[in-house]
Amino acid sequence: MQTADANTNVVLDAADLAVLATQPTGKQPVTNAWTRDRRYAVVTNGQDTFAQIFDARTFKEVKRLTIGQGGSNIGFSKDGKTAFIAVRGANDVAVIDIEKLALATRIKAGTEPQGLIVR
Repeated sequence: MQTADANTNVVLDAADLAVLATQPTGKQPVTNAWTRDRRYAVVTNGQDTFAQIFDARTFKEVKRLTIGQGGSNIGFSKDGKTAFIAVRGANDVAVIDIEKLALATRIKAGTEPQGLIVR
């Protein structure tokens, strides 16, 4: 998925760059990342309070998770069962259970975290 404009994600075919689908996003989509099993794409929105989870096969939104204002970068645990999203406005990291597609907990971080490295 690539960001096309302020409120849309575009899914392109890697072979010929044909547009396969477009889907609405929140305000100012920032980052998208594929889960390790390539089942879902997670999209953060810099000017909204939620992250979106899209099904990689249908390209449809399957879940919208309230994480706080300013979702930014995304990282995944080695086993792929957990996503970590830096949330600038909340000064924390939202921890997402990928199997349940649910917010599991939060980790306090510094002021307006954006970058995220998961080891």
